[in-house]
Amino acid sequence: MLNKNIITEKDFEREANFCYMKKEARQKILQAYDLRMKETVKHRDLGRSVSYRHLMRLECYKLIKHLMNDKEYEGFKIWW
Repeated sequence: MLNKNIITEKDFEREANFCYMKKEARQKILQAYDLRMKETVKHRDLGRSVSYRHLMRLECYKLIKHLMNDKEYEGFKIWW
């Protein structure tokens, strides 16, 4: 978002020992994050389109199976 000038230096408040992001900038980031989570990709194994949010949920399920010693965890690898 910085490279695309959606957020600039003016979106931050600087003081002596800290730097805070202004409310408007936080809202821009959360909007962009939400839009990204709604985007879909074609999942190789499932054979259908899934959102990034659903991909994260699938990874959580794989971690749960690993913790329960059902199946060895293999991390997600982007194929696109």
